[in-house]
Amino acid sequence: MNGKFEPKIVGYLCTWCSYTGADTAGISRIKYPGNLRAIRVPCSGRVSPELIMRTFDQGADGVLVLGCHIGECHYDNGNHRTAKRLPILKTLMEFTGLEPERLRLDWVSASEGERFSRIVTEFTQEVSALGPTKWQNHTESTGLRYVGSRSAEMSQPRVATFSSRFDQYVEKTEAIQEKARELLAKDQVNCVIGYEVGPRGRTRPAFIHHVDEVDRLVWNQDCSHNLATYLRQKLHPSQKSSSDEKRQRVAIVVKPCDSRAINVLLSENQFDREQVYVIGMTCEGIFNKEGASRQFASHHLPEKFSVQDRCVHCTERTPVLCDFLIGDPPDSSIIPESPGDDELEGILSLSPAERAAFWTEQFDRCIRCYACRQVCPLCNCPTCLYERDDSLWVGMGTGINEKRAFHLGRAYHLAGRCVGCNECERVCPMNIPISLLNRVLAKEMESLYDFRAGIALGPSPLLTVLRGVEG
Repeated sequence: MNGKFEPKIVGYLCTWCSYTGADTAGISRIKYPGNLRAIRVPCSGRVSPELIMRTFDQGADGVLVLGCHIGECHYDNGNHRTAKRLPILKTLMEFTGLEPERLRLDWVSASEGERFSRIVTEFTQEVSALGPTKWQNHTESTGLRYVGSRSAEMSQPRVATFSSRFDQYVEKTEAIQEKARELLAKDQVNCVIGYEVGPRGRTRPAFIHHVDEVDRLVWNQDCSHNLATYLRQKLHPSQKSSSDEKRQRVAIVVKPCDSRAINVLLSENQFDREQVYVIGMTCEGIFNKEGASRQFASHHLPEKFSVQDRCVHCTERTPVLCDFLIGDPPDSSIIPESPGDDELEGILSLSPAERAAFWTEQFDRCIRCYACRQVCPLCNCPTCLYERDDSLWVGMGTGINEKRAFHLGRAYHLAGRCVGCNECERVCPMNIPISLLNRVLAKEMESLYDFRAGIALGPSPLLTVLRGVEG
């Protein structure tokens, strides 16, 4: 033995082309490195992100996915989906400490034995030069600490301030109550989903079914919850028949980010547009701390207030979708340009090993409470992949690999769908910076496809086929 590092390469090969291409290389006596462990799959489109993450967790130093050339897929467009989703997965894994060179997607036809040999040889050499993967458990600390969603060591706190006027909240509250009273009195809706101030002085979701309950509705700068989360269960109660479900109609109070979530749900046919009456609210930003409603109740408002981190990045103050708009669009002069994302840039400036150690620290604190999944309006699978009894290969435990697979898998499933409401991070009891995963993928989607989730009615680019001969 010469002591040279020999990487473990796992290759997922399409049975119709790439796997046959490997056979062609063998029949033709074309050599390629013996580091490859080939796994035959029906189609490259069946290689899920969970499977790839699991492969690295099991000790692979590199993963090679080979499929049919674009336009030659046995299943018509399976490789189109692979060509779109693997670059997104690669971005996510790179952000959490895996060198992008360790994951490669390429195309090999049944007759291209020589091409197969060349790709395997090149990939093995690249991975060998990188050394063993650092995407494993780390015990050392990076020294980076997150408080809420902000790292004091990586960037200075970003604060945007807006002038606050108590009378505008009173006016908007009265407008919401008047509209809700009208809709319920005329039986146009079965329920109004809005906000109320609870007995502890905190603003919380409210479900109004009768006219005499309308006075509970409020609007203030503590209305943080994304109420779109409740739409599906209100529109499709499990006790009702399909004919009854069609008659359900609700009104909902939404902020600009919430309205984008409704657009995504409509694009995915979760309910019909006619079932939802959208009461849109112009928004100057939401308070960056809890308990703000106590100040509103007592009329003691600060002249200026700082807003949540998501609001600093947001440049939309009017809902993209609404049936009835309350409030005048804010003066453009008070809407700051979205600042650079120092937190993302700070993490990307770290080495892969440091990024892996940082995220291992974050994920290791996860208690698998699933609060992030429960609060998200777009985590709406009837049974979550990570809670299914029959998906033992994914892992339902509390080991670091299972925790990482859950958070990265969830972030990947939200690529092209996440609207940046940051509710997942707000409810996390362990203050894990979940939003950073969503933000890095949102930037990648905008960069690759010029697409922002929920801005317009339409599917995510990850669900469509490639145009022309892309890929």
